[in-house]
Amino acid sequence: MSIRTKFTIRALFGFSLGLIAGAIMFVLYASDTEPLNKSYLIMQLFGSGFLGVMANGGAIVYDFEDWGLLRATFTHYVVTFITMLAVSELLDWFPRSIILIVVIFFSAVYLIIWLVEYALWKKEIRHINRDLEIMKNVKD
Repeated sequence: MSIRTKFTIRALFGFSLGLIAGAIMFVLYASDTEPLNKSYLIMQLFGSGFLGVMANGGAIVYDFEDWGLLRATFTHYVVTFITMLAVSELLDWFPRSIILIVVIFFSAVYLIIWLVEYALWKKEIRHINRDLEIMKNVKD
């Protein structure tokens, strides 16, 4: 499968996840007393979907075999972070007074997710290596 196809699939999945997350956040935080503004809702959902595209689609950098883990992680973090800041500024998701808290929270969540994924892949690689060693010993 080509990189372009992988990106497209991941981007579509990310857009879908972003729409779902945006819809949930809208339902949770929308005012019960104000009438529904359809264009506002569409903009919020599109912003969430776009963030999903960039986060999930942007993970394609991990498939570049000539890139190291540090380069791929840093690139993905920067792309996702800049997208989140731009979308949140455009759609007024956070007051400017708490932007530092948002940056810290975003970075902490990103780091936690990355560490969990790293640990899971490291465990998977250990299992694969163990299985290969068993296969090698059986063959000998």
